[in-house]
Amino acid sequence: MGKSVPLWIFTVVVAGATLFILLSFSGTAENNQTVSEPGDTGREIAATVGSHHLYASDVAATRAGEDAVDRWVYDQLLACAAEEAGLENPAMSRFVQERAKQLYLRDLMVEHVISSVAAPDSEEVLAYMQSNPELFLVERHYFQIIAADSSIAESLHVRLGWGQNFQITAQNSSLGQKAAIGGDLGFITGGEMIVQGLPMEIALLDGLSEVVSSNLGYHIFKVSETRELTDSVRVIRSAAEALYNARIDAAVVSVLRAAETRLTVEVNR
Repeated sequence: MGKSVPLWIFTVVVAGATLFILLSFSGTAENNQTVSEPGDTGREIAATVGSHHLYASDVAATRAGEDAVDRWVYDQLLACAAEEAGLENPAMSRFVQERAKQLYLRDLMVEHVISSVAAPDSEEVLAYMQSNPELFLVERHYFQIIAADSSIAESLHVRLGWGQNFQITAQNSSLGQKAAIGGDLGFITGGEMIVQGLPMEIALLDGLSEVVSSNLGYHIFKVSETRELTDSVRVIRSAAEALYNARIDAAVVSVLRAAETRLTVEVNR
């Protein structure tokens, strides 16, 4: 079976993505007509469908696009029709609401953590590179094959293991952008591969890799040769990103560990 690519946990999470889930849009609302609502004096309503209201302040808080209100009306009409048709599963509705709140609060916490993490300076980046020479001071000549599913990738991997030419196989079977040139990715440092979300075994690869999965498909890599670093400017940027991501990961893990000491966690499988 292929191995899952470990992702940099939460590093690109933003609160706006979850607000989209919560309200089904993102953006600002302007020039909305005020509609009075009993028991909620002073709040401006952007739209109403039956007994459901969309508040202008909620639209503004999510920085929604110009068509946000129209999209909400469209979605709410269909939602009301589903309720009237008896299609709603109350248990599922409760779960969706709880899950949306969970994701919203998670993203707020992660955004708070990220804002507290200092970006590394040039001296810290250089020290980080020197402490990880195999990742940042050595370039590897990578080739890649991408397959659509694991069974195809495993079959190709077996044939490559038997000695089938990697570049010809890439030309004939790979879905990657470099397939026409035999999957040749050129010389890349292992640190750059990690920044792209690939595991350490690929970053330090020598020869043929196992099958590795990602959101792009199933990958097989090959390293044909190594050399000393030649483009330090490019790699310094990757090292800075890798160090910054590592700091964010450590900060998030620290928050998780602290929460685990305060809260009881039980998982029934």
